[in-house]
Amino acid sequence: MTYLYIAAKFWREILIGLLAFLLLLVMALLNSEKSKLIKSEAKHQTYVVNQDKLLAQAQADAVAQEKAMTQKLLDAERNYNAQIKQITADAHAADLAADSLSKQLSEAQRRVPTATTKTIVEYIDTSADVLKACVAEYRTVAEAADGHAADARRLIEGWSE
Repeated sequence: MTYLYIAAKFWREILIGLLAFLLLLVMALLNSEKSKLIKSEAKHQTYVVNQDKLLAQAQADAVAQEKAMTQKLLDAERNYNAQIKQITADAHAADLAADSLSKQLSEAQRRVPTATTKTIVEYIDTSADVLKACVAEYRTVAEAADGHAADARRLIEGWSE
């Protein structure tokens, strides 16, 4: 009964003490949660920095790969252009050779009628026509084959890994 009397007499002080205890308990819990939050924020900041570094590295790698691929394509294009120049020069040389051959055949055609019979003249005319047609077809096929080979090399050099 004495406890009840003391509690009734000092109820305000007891209530203040309980509230102070609860206040200290809540403050301790808040302090604990605050330290957890600070640790989580630090982890998050570390994660963000790490991800930024990884992103920068990935972007640098992508730029390096793009630069290498661009250089490879540029080299392939240069090789292709050089090959096209060579093919053009070869075609021009073939034209000159064909013209020279045509001139020789024309000269032979001019000499044969005076020295031989009409049959030989017809034979040489026919032979010259056939040879001219063969040379023209050969030139066309050679140019097409060279162009195709250059295109194939350009694609292989440009896109192979």
